[in-house]
Formats: sequence, C-alpha cells, structure tokens
Amino acid sequence: MKIRNKIILSTALVVSFSLIVSGFFIYDYARGIIREQSIRDSRTKLAQISFQLNKVQEQVMKTAEYIVSDEEITELVYARAGPDIETEYFRKQAVQDKLGRFVALNNFILNVLIVRPDGGTFSNYSGYEDYFAEYVKQDWFVKMKDSRRNYSEPHPFFFISGNRQVFSYVLQYRPIGQQTSADSYLVLDIAYSELSNVFLQSSRDFEQIELFTGANALLYSTGKELQPSDEESMKEALRSGQSFREDADRIVLTDETMNQDWKQAALLSKSRLFEKINRIFYFYIVIILSGIAVTLVVMLPIIVNLTKPLIRLTNAMKRVAVGDLGTSVAIRSGDELEILGAGFNRMVEDLRHLVDTSIRNEETKRKMQIDLLMAQINPHFVYNTLNTVIYLSHANRNGQVVEVTQALIGILQDTIKTGEGAVRASLAEEKQIVDKYAVIQQTRYPGRFRLIWELEDALLGQPVPRMAMQPIVENAIVHGIIPSDREEGKIIVRAYRDDAQMCLEVEDNGRGMDTSDSEESNLPKSTDRTRGIGLSNIRDRLYTDFGAAARLEVSSEKDVGTVVRIRIPLAGPVNESS
Repeated sequence: MKIRNKIILSTALVVSFSLIVSGFFIYDYARGIIREQSIRDSRTKLAQISFQLNKVQEQVMKTAEYIVSDEEITELVYARAGPDIETEYFRKQAVQDKLGRFVALNNFILNVLIVRPDGGTFSNYSGYEDYFAEYVKQDWFVKMKDSRRNYSEPHPFFFISGNRQVFSYVLQYRPIGQQTSADSYLVLDIAYSELSNVFLQSSRDFEQIELFTGANALLYSTGKELQPSDEESMKEALRSGQSFREDADRIVLTDETMNQDWKQAALLSKSRLFEKINRIFYFYIVIILSGIAVTLVVMLPIIVNLTKPLIRLTNAMKRVAVGDLGTSVAIRSGDELEILGAGFNRMVEDLRHLVDTSIRNEETKRKMQIDLLMAQINPHFVYNTLNTVIYLSHANRNGQVVEVTQALIGILQDTIKTGEGAVRASLAEEKQIVDKYAVIQQTRYPGRFRLIWELEDALLGQPVPRMAMQPIVENAIVHGIIPSDREEGKIIVRAYRDDAQMCLEVEDNGRGMDTSDSEESNLPKSTDRTRGIGLSNIRDRLYTDFGAAARLEVSSEKDVGTVVRIRIPLAGPVNESS
C-alpha cells in the first residue's frame, strides 16, 4: 500500500474512531439518564396507584366495619322470623334501606350482601333472594370461605338490567350480642371499573401492569399479550419479593405497599424505553459519515502535496538499491522533507565510502563476531550455575554452596581468556571445565547421573572451540537425564578421529526429543530440536570459525537418549605419543 493511501486510510480511521467512541459514550450516558429517570417516574406512578388503591381499600373496610357494628342492622338480620309474610317483608325492607345508605355514600360499591349461617341473605336490593342464593354458591365465594377477610378475583354480578364486572370484599364475622355458633359473611361487591379508572392514566406508560390480591389471585391486568419470557420475569420478581429486576430486554418493578397484602408488578420494555434515543443514534451515524467525507475532502490536497516529495525520494532509493550509488534527489519543499532529501544525499555519499571501508574491515568484523558469540555463551553458563546456587541456598545446603561457588570460580578462571585463547582451548582444558561443571550439577542432583570419558589420548592437545562441550553436557543433564524416570543416567563424552576430522560426541540415555529419526544439521542450517541457547551458539561459532568444513549433528530417540556430535577439521598432525 502506498504511503498516500495509508495516510488517507489512517485519517479516515482516526476521525471515524474518534466520532464513534464519543458517540458511544454520549449514547451510553444518555441511555443511563433515561433509564434512571424512567425507573424513578415509574416508581412514582406505582406509588400513586398504590395510594389510590389504599384509599379504595380503606373506604371498603370502613364501610364493612360500620355495617358489622350497626346494632340495628344486626337485630333486624338476626331477629326471629315474623309471624306472617308481611312482617318478614318489612323487616327485609328495613335492612335494605339501611344497607342502601352505605351504598349511596360509596359510588363504587354496587351491592352489600349479608349471608347468615343458615344461608339467609339480606341485600340493599329486594326481590333478589333466589339470585343471591345461587350467587354465594359460585366458585369465587367458595374459595373465600376459609379466609377471615380478603378480596376475591373478578367475577360477574347481575346489576339492575345487566351483568357488571365486580370484585368482592368478603368479611367473615360473628355479630356482637348474638349467640351463634357459626360465622356470617359480609360481601361488598365493588365495581371493577374503579380499578380500571385507577390504572387508566398509568397503564399507557408500561408494557403491562398486573395487580394481585393477598391470596395471589389476579385482580387486574392491562390485558396485553406478552411473550413467555416477559411473563416469567414478572412472576419471578413477585415470587422473589424483588422490588426491581432487570435484564437485557426488560425492567420489572413491583410494589407491595398496599393493604391486605396487595401487590402490583409493572413491566417496562427497554426497546420502547430507548426508542427515541435510538433514532438520535442513527442520526449521529449520519453525522459521523458526513464528518469523514468532509475530512477527506479537506485533507486530500494536503496529503497529495505531502507525498509527492516522498515518491521522488522512494524512486531514488530504488535506484540505490540496484547499485546506482551516483543517485541524488532534489527536494525544495521548505519543510522536514527537504531536510530528509539532503540527508538521503549525504547517506548515499557515505554509503560509497562505507562500501570501500567494509571490504577492508571484513577480517576485523569476523573476529568481532567470534568475540560476540563467546560473550553469549559465558553469561548463559553463569546464569544456569547461579540458579543452582540459589537452589542450594533455599535448601540451606550452605556447605555445598561453597563447593559449587568454588567450582564456578575455577571454571571462570579457565574461560576468561584474551586473544586466540578466548576462542579456542585444548581438549584437555575443555575436559577440566566439564568436570567442574559436573561437580556443580552432581551437587544439585546427587546420584542422578554418571559422567564417563572416552577420549583418545592423542587428541587431548587438539584445539576445540572453547566452552563447546559444557553446554552440550548441560543439555544432556537438564533436558535429558533429569526429566526422565531413570534412577541413574549416563553421559558418555567421546573424542575420536574420523579421517581428517575430529569428532566430539556427548551421548545420554535420557528421555530424548520428539523425533523418530536421526537428524543431521549441516551448518549453518538450524533445527528446532536443539535445546537452549548453547547448541545454537555452538552452531554459529563453528560456522564462523570453520565454515562449511564443520558440522553439528543431533540424533535422538524418544525414551532412549540423545547424541550430539561435533565434527571439526583436525589442526595439524596428531601426536600419537602424547
């Protein structure tokens, strides 16, 4: 992708990201405000509904108390039957008149009914004895007989010229001063429209409102058809007694501040609640797209003028890349790009001198690479050895700490060399270093391994890469023997001649590596199956020092062991008598 396109794309991304992020936070903040305000308003509306319903309840209960405590009504209802029909008629007419006064005072009470223990009924309406005899046999009344006082579920009531929907307040009592062994019932039939009027104004603000009696009978519902998940959420809020319940799609509020254990549940739909702000969000998306378009129109000429010098500079760099070191570029933009062009010209000039100088310094560079590789192996060895010292210190094996530290000092004294001695050492010196390292590891892992030397004496004076054997032995111990299940591992170190080469081998009987076949690695090719920086370092050093004449070979079999072999050219004739 060209830099011009990158700048245009980056500008569009930054502008759009900034606008989208800011819009998201504004939208989320506004949603939070609307949500909190809606919950507060809804709670206020539920409280107002509860207040009005409490007023209705209190009025009903006061009316019931007045009727039950009215001695005249009690004497008339429970007096002995008259000697004739006329007397009985006037007695019922007197009860009707008195009950009618209570109905007149409460326009939402349609009927007052007293049911004596013997089944006799008295109402503020005369001539309906047969109707009321059947009325008290209906299911809604039968369910109320075991309750001291409560409200029934809605049911029909024949009123004047037609059925009216009512709900009833049923009070079970025994009249004062009357010797009765059974209870009487006072029934106040309340117009259902009274509930509808209470909920009329607020029902439009909710998806659904439901009112339940203390017996968990549904007394009122807005009657909207709900999803099963909405219904279950409302039921769960009522069952758990939660005043507030919320999920991703809805909010349920409950109120239980009414008398007689009445409770109401109101459902708020979030999709409806945030409908207006969602429209604002879509409008904001249009603003974002417009902002991106305006930004690109303004920025495009600036970007084009900015990238022209860069294109010329890129073309000049391509010519230099193919070897044309006589290339120069002229940029007159008066800004940092002009400085960059001048720097490019100076860089090309310096590059010409650098190419000449690099040829002369190639041998010096090769020596520096060898020094760098040696600097890499020593910190690696010291790091692993100091880990052993830390382990012994934590184990309170202070005597062995001293022994290990002395061994480390001895190794460092052998390895800190300068000049050619920093790069190569005799095989005998390498053996001393490995023996001291083995002392360190045997201190940490007593009895876990045995080091066996199989060296040709004639090769002890042959030079080998310094610190080449120790990392291989370390890998055999740490990655081969220790993780295996063997009680005692073996590490065999060999040195022998193979034509004009000297072979150095380290063989262990540890757990091996995840490879089924032997693998040879011709330098400088690397392999993922070498372990630690030791082998990688040795491979690089061998290639730097001997080139293609040296090889590092690794062969391993899982749960059998690993063999690491170094092949290097022999340095001069071998002294057989040494």
